[in-house]
Amino acid sequence: MKACHIVLILMFLGLTLPLGLSNRHAISKVWRTSAVQISAAASAVAPEQPELAWYTVRLPVLKRHFNVWVLIAIGFSVGVLRRFFGIGGVCFVTPALNIFGFPISLAIGTDLAQMTAKACLRAIKDGWRAHVDTKLIVLLMIGMVMGIETGARTVMWLAELNMAGTVIRMVYLAVLLVLGLFMIIEYRKVTSVQHNGTFLDQSWLPPLNEGGTAVSRRLQAMKLPPVVNLSASGVGVSLWIIVGIAFMTGWLFGLLGVIGAFLPLPAMIYVMGIPPAIALGTDLFCTVLSGSYGSLSYALKGQVEFIALLWILLGTLVGSQACTRTARYVRGPGIRLLYGITMITVGLSVVLKQFNVIAPAQVVLLLSILAPCAIIIVRMAKGYVRDRRE
Repeated sequence: MKACHIVLILMFLGLTLPLGLSNRHAISKVWRTSAVQISAAASAVAPEQPELAWYTVRLPVLKRHFNVWVLIAIGFSVGVLRRFFGIGGVCFVTPALNIFGFPISLAIGTDLAQMTAKACLRAIKDGWRAHVDTKLIVLLMIGMVMGIETGARTVMWLAELNMAGTVIRMVYLAVLLVLGLFMIIEYRKVTSVQHNGTFLDQSWLPPLNEGGTAVSRRLQAMKLPPVVNLSASGVGVSLWIIVGIAFMTGWLFGLLGVIGAFLPLPAMIYVMGIPPAIALGTDLFCTVLSGSYGSLSYALKGQVEFIALLWILLGTLVGSQACTRTARYVRGPGIRLLYGITMITVGLSVVLKQFNVIAPAQVVLLLSILAPCAIIIVRMAKGYVRDRRE
């Protein structure tokens, strides 16, 4: 187990357990005091308060007790699906928290915080050795900070109008359905041409040559002053293009949470013409910095549930460690089909939540994220057993 994982577990135990115990002692004390103060002349006896289940924890921002197994299940699914589906595998966290009772702004803030924590662990693990363009990071952060703050304020404004839940759920529904249908179509393409091997994993993206894409070359040729020479990347791009792209991605970051993390990497490669190796390292550090600012912005607005965050991270740690050594056994185009079905079923749970059908929405959501994990784990176990026998 890595040192960063041990630190995370110690933080979890140090913060969560004392809070949980103190909450239970405080609640018990209040109940005993209230019982003593009941008047003997009262005509009706107040019903006895039910004892809290051992698997619940008090969430101070949400102001109620919450089932920790739900948070662990969400985190476990993040740890497993992130390894096989990429960042698209974690875009269900905000809808999941909202379906289980988090206000949409609190769900976004908590989702941003858990994504930032994982990005920091990745940076600690191997990101410091990555190729980065420091000048590009600075310019991107200028636009992303403005965009994130604008997105967060947009969420707060929508919340004041009692429209935040509906608007953001509809946007998530559209994104989930598009991703799900797209991956099912890609799965059909793979299986239909697999015999001649002509399918390319990224055939839906613009063709990428050594000099970038046609779009990036056209934008670089525009030379809108001031033009920034990115020496580490070997390209020159207008400052307005860099800041404009950063502002839009930052705005989506602040408005929707993790979904905004989709955009910086393809924007750098296919719009700005940044070499992929440098874009990957730059994107990691942009995610850490922009996610940190977004988490701080939401935390200052009281929209991050840190206790829930720690339970989610614990589940994520377990899920990611479960797949570390056996991920190679799960391959093939079936992953695309599994991803597509997962996104569509998560979208169905969002629809049920929108129509206030809460219990079925929660059941569908848990099934849609845990069933793929179970399928993946079974396939990994079969592959591991097969290798051991050979």
